Amino acid sequence: MGLDKETAARLAEARLTEWRRSGYDEWRAMLDDKEVRLVVGEDGKRYSVVSYAVDDGEGRIRLWVAVDDGGLSASTPLVRDEIMGPDGTFVT
Repeated sequence: MGLDKETAARLAEARLTEWRRSGYDEWRAMLDDKEVRLVVGEDGKRYSVVSYAVDDGEGRIRLWVAVDDGGLSASTPLVRDEIMGPDGTFVT
């Protein structure tokens, strides 16, 4: 059946929304750590929501969120990301 991309995108955006409320120091604290959450989507399927942050250079931090349903999508998850600059603004 495949990954429900709409549900996966909503889960990724929900995780990014949580992080958007955080400041630069909280993002820095997450560098090189990975957080895995198992959640049930609106469609009743179980999803893995993996978040991790990397130094993107020049003090910027990129937060990645990858979502899969444990099937074939585990090898090609839906990915969303945000970049925050040292001044706390988001880079587009």
